[in-house]
Amino acid sequence: MAIDIQKEVAGITFLVHKLTIREIYELFARADVPRDPSEEPDWIGNVLFEDVTLQDVLTFTDLNRERLLEMLPGDVEAVISEVKRENPHFFAACRRLEEAGKRLDAVITSKPSDGSSAPSLP
Repeated sequence: MAIDIQKEVAGITFLVHKLTIREIYELFARADVPRDPSEEPDWIGNVLFEDVTLQDVLTFTDLNRERLLEMLPGDVEAVISEVKRENPHFFAACRRLEEAGKRLDAVITSKPSDGSSAPSLP
């Protein structure tokens, strides 16, 4: 079970969920579950911050969506920093997976110049 750690940003008190290894596994397992088709994608919330979505902030804190929407982007950045500070292994794993995906994509999409088969994976 996650440990909740109380934080404060811009006068807003909230909890950051510090995940256990089991919870990290469960979170990654849910990553490939198709979303409900009746839900609209949150295009802005997915790209507003560098490597964290608004849904990530909701997952790792006790903040609700309405509260987040009323916050300034800089304050949400501070919340994200607190989330990352308490869950560094999760975010490092995300970064490594993204890098591996980019390398795999480069291998898959590269075309051999001499007509031979595609290069092998590193």
